[in-house]
Amino acid sequence: MKHRYFPLYVDISGKDILIVGAGRIALRRLETLLKFESRITIVAKEVHSKIRAFAQDAACVRIVQKEYGAQDLEGRDLVLACTDSGEINREIVRECREKGIPVNAANCKELCDFYFPSVIVKEELVVGINAGGENHRAVKETREYLEKMP
Repeated sequence: MKHRYFPLYVDISGKDILIVGAGRIALRRLETLLKFESRITIVAKEVHSKIRAFAQDAACVRIVQKEYGAQDLEGRDLVLACTDSGEINREIVRECREKGIPVNAANCKELCDFYFPSVIVKEELVVGINAGGENHRAVKETREYLEKMP
């Protein structure tokens, strides 16, 4: 690991978050974000059925079924680039940086302004687990271990 990322806990309640892409990774990110009372917009041409179900059940989730465009960044506080295309994710990162919007590119840790941690929420306790994008297995095992604790 070149350097460690500092775990900064931020209030994202009421923040406007954009997820570009609507596959498995976007689904996992959405499931986590729903625990933190933010407004989430998902932009994608094709949308995972479970994401559609979340959008029907959660008033804070909105789906815009179309191709990503730079105009989708307007008013966003945070962006997650979760497409299957490295080229599109790089475009999103470049445009976010021009606008000063923190961005995470799911397919390329070097492009991320922040890493999206594995999160455990138990009542008032919030635990984030991260290995700098290096060891996903260790993160998963640690999360599973901690989730078993009372």
